[in-house]
Amino acid sequence: MKAFFVHLCLGMSLVCASAEISQAECGNGSSKIDDANRKFSVVVPKSAGLGEQSYDDIGCAVASRNGECATRQGMFDSGALTWDYATGEQLPVEKAYFVIKTDVKTPQSYGVVGFKDKAAAEKFSSEHGKGKVVKWFELVDEKLK
Repeated sequence: MKAFFVHLCLGMSLVCASAEISQAECGNGSSKIDDANRKFSVVVPKSAGLGEQSYDDIGCAVASRNGECATRQGMFDSGALTWDYATGEQLPVEKAYFVIKTDVKTPQSYGVVGFKDKAAAEKFSSEHGKGKVVKWFELVDEKLK
């Protein structure tokens, strides 16, 4: 079954050519993430159909993910991990709450911050600009920058 999935994904990647992403500052998913900036980052461990990826800014991860076909977006969504801004705890992006449009300086200036707890995200949002709290699938639909 795994071989079938890999074959299907490879075939789909030929059909679903990636959209052009204008994100020169973001790199190609191989950012070096230092401990001080880990709270703003996303990593995607190596899996069938996707190589290991790391983004030093959550906004860069969103831009890269959105440039993929639907099959690869699904693999990205189910495998990507971020860190809770308050505790440093790692969690799947699909379970995190993200604060967007903050006054926080992130490595590539997207200003997106992730949290495990919705109440903590809402408190942070009220303290840092005119932020908005969203889940992952709302975040990927937002116009960032």
